[in-house]
Order: sequence, then structure tokens, then C-alpha cells
Amino acid sequence: MSLSNAPALPEMTFDHTGFITPDIEASVRFWEDVMGFEAQPIGERRKEWISHFMGVPGAQVRLVHLYGHGSHIEFIAFETPEDTPATSRASQGNVAHICLRTADVDALRARILAGGGAEQGQMVAIDEGIAKGLRGLYMKDPHGVLIEIVEHSKG
Repeated sequence: MSLSNAPALPEMTFDHTGFITPDIEASVRFWEDVMGFEAQPIGERRKEWISHFMGVPGAQVRLVHLYGHGSHIEFIAFETPEDTPATSRASQGNVAHICLRTADVDALRARILAGGGAEQGQMVAIDEGIAKGLRGLYMKDPHGVLIEIVEHSKG
């Protein structure tokens, strides 16, 4: 691949990260009640353009945008076509995660567990990289979306 004949990079901004969910109402409950995001009303996309836009023949979806903590996430539930939910593993290619910094990593871990989430990894002291000297771990929401939680920097 060569960029020598490609157009110049146009101006752009980062808008959001999206995840596919098998249960949009449950995702909204978790991310609002447990994680403190604020959901916009759940919308529907049923016209033909969504199939072409997403590259999924016959797509009919429900979606929601959630705002909070200086970020914006989206969850999409496919009504058609039906598919089998996959279990994400941190080692899989094309599996994303959300990273949240917190003043109290133990309290956030406990809140995620109490709200129906689970641990993906275990709490560790990070001893290299940009988070050296902090603690954190990977967790997951009730549908397997990976959540990295790390303490705020102490300086």
C-alpha cells in the first residue's frame, strides 16, 4: 500500500466509539446506572439506507448514544438480521475497549461487579509504560464490552 497518490488527510474530529449489543435496554441500564453516562432516547433505523451504510443486508437496528465523563459511546442492537452474540476476549483482533481513569479504582471495580459486570483480569500494580506506578485492571459489562479502569495519575 502506498499513500503517494492518496489525497491529503482531510480535517476530522473524533466523535464516538460504538458497540453492538444483544439487549439495548440492558446496556443502557448498566451504562447509566452503574457507569454514570446519560443516554439519549433509543432510536430506530429501518430504511434501506442503513443496510448500505453498515454493509449488512436487511439491517434494521435500534441505537442509543450515551454521554458522560467527557466522552460519547453508542450501542446498536440489530433486530434483523439475527446473529449469535460473540464473547469478546481481550486477545482477539478487532475487539475494542473503553478506558476510564478514576480516583478510586477499588470503588469503581466494586460498583461494576455490583451492577452485573465482571472481571476480565485482576487488579495489578502497573510497573511500566505511561501508567507506571498506578493500579488497574480490565473488566467487562454484562454483554462483554471490555472496560479498562486505571487510577488517575498521582502527579
